[in-house]
Amino acid sequence: MRLEVVSNRKLYIQIADQIRARILDGDVKPGEQLPSERDLAASLRVSRPTVREALIALEVAGLVEVRVGVGAFVRRLEQSPQGLPEQSRSPLEIMTVRRLLEPEATAMACQRIDASGRERLQALTAQMRSEASQGVWSAESDRALHMTIADYADNSVLRDLLDQLWSMRAEAVDSRFHQHLANIREVREHILSDHELISIRIVNADSVGARAAMIEHLDFVARTMIDSWE
Repeated sequence: MRLEVVSNRKLYIQIADQIRARILDGDVKPGEQLPSERDLAASLRVSRPTVREALIALEVAGLVEVRVGVGAFVRRLEQSPQGLPEQSRSPLEIMTVRRLLEPEATAMACQRIDASGRERLQALTAQMRSEASQGVWSAESDRALHMTIADYADNSVLRDLLDQLWSMRAEAVDSRFHQHLANIREVREHILSDHELISIRIVNADSVGARAAMIEHLDFVARTMIDSWE
């Protein structure tokens, strides 16, 4: 009886591995552009966002350079290539779970936040506005704001789950994915405005409005992650 080996590797890593093999075989030369996301998705019969995750995994491994709005280009290898980031979770899957949990944590925080928490949120949004004015986007400030909200939800299990999700955000593929987004000025400005609105509604104890603002924020980020970069 013939059986095929079942792979539990993430789909985007499997795709990245196929493209990696073609690069190392010399099918695509250094400096050349890979086929478009659309063409790769069609040939592999997967979604374009999954292809995008694969391309970013290849970028983390040092095999390609992703240029937002242009495409992915094969890099000249000065030494043996790094391995693919096998342990990185899918950025899109992480965002899906955040979308399930964070709006409710935000609504809960509205009912429990104290004066110290309100000052903390206001200080963080002011800091993020200052950073943005200098063209900087700080992942640390982003996490601090979201985890401050999680702290004031006053539920240790929910807080731990969100902390784990944000730790996953620091993994190689997710971190690089969001850095590409943060390099787009319009995206930075939109996210900053979202954070300010969320904070204002929490400070005003508007749980319905705060939940809606967090949903809108996470949906915007998810759409931006999925939209074509080419």
